[in-house]
Parts: sequence; C-alpha cells; structure tokens
Amino acid sequence: MGIRTRQAILTAISSKSYWRLSRTLATHSGMSNDWLKQQGLISFRDLWMKAQGYL
Repeated sequence: MGIRTRQAILTAISSKSYWRLSRTLATHSGMSNDWLKQQGLISFRDLWMKAQGYL
C-alpha cells in the first residue's frame, strides 16, 4: 500500500492500541483518503459539508 515492508511489519506487531496506531506515519501513508474512498467508506467531512449546504 505504498509503505516499506519493514515499517508495515513493525506497525502490525506493535502492542499499541488501534487508536494510537491510527496516528502513525505508516497508517497515514498506507491508508490515504483516496484509498478509503475506493473501499466505499463515507467521509464525515463531506456529509457535514453537504448538511451545511457547502456542497
């Protein structure tokens, strides 16, 4: 997913909680907003902007 194998392994075997791992560079690099959109996830930001009349 665009990160080095070693970094992916170190992140995967980490004893940190998923919440703390969500803030790591490996997670941010591998799981970009475009990738999340391709997976079918809905953006809360886009929903909020639509509700406020910005989109």
